[in-house]
Amino acid sequence: MSTPRFDIVDVTQTLRGNRKTILIVSILTAVLGATFYLISQREYKALGSFIMTNPLYTDRNNLFQESGIQFVDYFAGDDDVDKLMSMVEADTVKYIVADKLNLWAHYKLDQSKPKDVKKLLDTYKDNYKVIRSEYNACEVSFVDTEPATAAEVVNTTMKTIEALFRGYYVSQRAKMIISLESKISEMDSSIVAMTDTLAALRDRYKIYDIINPARQNLMASTTHGGGAGYGLAMEQVQNISSLKDQLVADRARYTSRLNEFKTTSKTDDIPLLHITTSARPPVKPKPPGLILTILSSGLIGLFFSSIYLLIRTYYRSLIAMER
Repeated sequence: MSTPRFDIVDVTQTLRGNRKTILIVSILTAVLGATFYLISQREYKALGSFIMTNPLYTDRNNLFQESGIQFVDYFAGDDDVDKLMSMVEADTVKYIVADKLNLWAHYKLDQSKPKDVKKLLDTYKDNYKVIRSEYNACEVSFVDTEPATAAEVVNTTMKTIEALFRGYYVSQRAKMIISLESKISEMDSSIVAMTDTLAALRDRYKIYDIINPARQNLMASTTHGGGAGYGLAMEQVQNISSLKDQLVADRARYTSRLNEFKTTSKTDDIPLLHITTSARPPVKPKPPGLILTILSSGLIGLFFSSIYLLIRTYYRSLIAMER
């Protein structure tokens, strides 16, 4: 069984002989593409970008540097940006933005239904993108049928990310403040108790000299005082005075640290993210546009109509040869 000849000449003749059919199909598909474009909703893509500042600039170790100068880069390093990216993609950010902008109503979803919650996350998956550039800048984009909504989502997302990231550092400092305040309160109680004990011992045994080994002021002169238990009282006064002086010194150091942490506990004036480009409602819809849609639809019609006609002509030749 032989096969019919169907080379480039036959292909050219087939296409030339059916050029009217191919042209009509191409025009029809172009018209269908234009009609579909005109009746379908436009999608608009809003863009915003930001860079991350170095969190160490708000750290007490750099704000209260007593010795030497430590170089701190103005911009965050790769590790900080990696942590930021994990937060950017978190569902928590999406839920907060959805609640603030009432995206549930916008997409006609009920947040109490698990299926609708999944639909919202799927919508984010398709329309929400965060790209990290090689220079550690981040670009946030969101696609929606309403330009204003797309821009609001991008801007609110960047503000939410900044608030969450800054809140983490503030909460860590708040924990340190609580620990220091608790320790200082505990030391205050001990200092008051030791002060009362020292005052009672000095009044009872008439020990009014400043005797404290920790202060290195032991005197060779005879101290004044007396009574039963005077020697034991002298030892107790020295021991308690040494402990009290150490506690007072530690309390002063902890109080200084507490003041430092309280100074950096509120960093509203030192944002961790710097928005370089705020999103604005886009004017042009997301590609493809009307002209590109017409051209691509026409080319698709041209391609498939040509393939169909070539296959039909070939099999007709094959059937005719078999007969």
